Amino acid sequence: MAKKGKKEKGVKTEAQLLKEEEARRKLMEETKAKAKEKQLVEEKNSKLNNLKIQARWRDIMKLVKVKELKSQVEALHQIHERHMDRKTAATVTLERDLQEAEEQFSTALQAHCINTDTLIDLQLGRLATLQNQFGSELGLLEAEFHTERAKLQAQNTLERAEMLGIITRMEQEFQETEADAKHEYSSQKDDIKNKNLEEKHALRIQLEGTERKRQFEDLKQKDQKNAKEIEQQMKKLMKLQETIAHFKARLSNNSKEYEERNKTLREEKEAIQAHFQALKRRMNTFRKNEHKRLTDLTLLSSKVIKDLKVKVEKAEQIIKLAEMNRKLETEKEKVIPFYASTLSDAEFNAPLNDPELQDILPKEFPAMEQFNKRVTRGNANLRSILRQYLDGISLNEDVLNQLNPLVVVNGRTNAPMKTAKSPLNITYVEVSHQHVSD
Repeated sequence: MAKKGKKEKGVKTEAQLLKEEEARRKLMEETKAKAKEKQLVEEKNSKLNNLKIQARWRDIMKLVKVKELKSQVEALHQIHERHMDRKTAATVTLERDLQEAEEQFSTALQAHCINTDTLIDLQLGRLATLQNQFGSELGLLEAEFHTERAKLQAQNTLERAEMLGIITRMEQEFQETEADAKHEYSSQKDDIKNKNLEEKHALRIQLEGTERKRQFEDLKQKDQKNAKEIEQQMKKLMKLQETIAHFKARLSNNSKEYEERNKTLREEKEAIQAHFQALKRRMNTFRKNEHKRLTDLTLLSSKVIKDLKVKVEKAEQIIKLAEMNRKLETEKEKVIPFYASTLSDAEFNAPLNDPELQDILPKEFPAMEQFNKRVTRGNANLRSILRQYLDGISLNEDVLNQLNPLVVVNGRTNAPMKTAKSPLNITYVEVSHQHVSD
């Protein structure tokens, strides 16, 4: 029984433990479920609060962003105004430069046109003078050529006629002399033969005597004398033939010489005609080139005039805009220098690296240097005037330390007092409204 009671107690204890365990498990599940519900509610509330916080932060950030944007807009507005002031100053400077450039260009253009007209007139006068000189020289050469040609032709004809007459007379004389000599020679020969035969017969008959022998010697001497005369006549005949040959050679040489002279004169005439034609072609080519250059210059001048009109219109618009901007400037903006340039060194020096400017700048450097000196002197004067004006309207340590009769501290002034004898010298400085560039 005791054992059964113990067993029953043990079973009850286990059952209770199981019940307790089951109850605890249910409680834990309920607790977990409630915790999950609370967690879901908390997450929902957290999301809602986050949304509310984000909405509030958005409003706050919008206000802050609006303030920042307003400050940025104000800064951009000031920067824009500074840019406008700088551009206005640049516009005024460019306008002044444009006016000076237009004056220089108009002066240079007028001088160039005058020089061009002068050169054209000189060239036309030179061409007319050369044309007249060439015509006169050509006329003189043609007249001289025709005169000399006619003279040479007449002289050649006369000399040929004289030579032909001389040759004809010499041939006639030679023929007559030759005929006479031949006739005389044949007659003398026949006479001598006959005489010789007769004498030979006579000598044969009278050969024995002394008288005959002497006669034979005489006849022999006569025969020798006749032989010498025949030889002299033959020499004369040879001389006449040589003279005729000499005159024939001289005639052929003269004819060749005159032919060469005529050929030379003909070649000179052709060369003069060729030179005249070449000079005429050169004159025509030069006339065409000058006409083309004049046409190009006229077109270029008209184009430049149109461009200048466009630039003048643009400059007038710029002046109008500058006058409108001048009305809207404050007194401080009218007096203070321009704002510092916002361009970097690379951007400022970029135009100087342009090849076209590098070619133009060496030529324009002297004029630019003179202009820079003039502008520098003007800026220095304006700075001194501006410094005097600012010192007169402001008080600082530098102004108090300098000599200024308008500043009185504790009833005393730091300016030296002049005696009564010294004349009163008052300097009035009129400050014109101008911009001072740094």
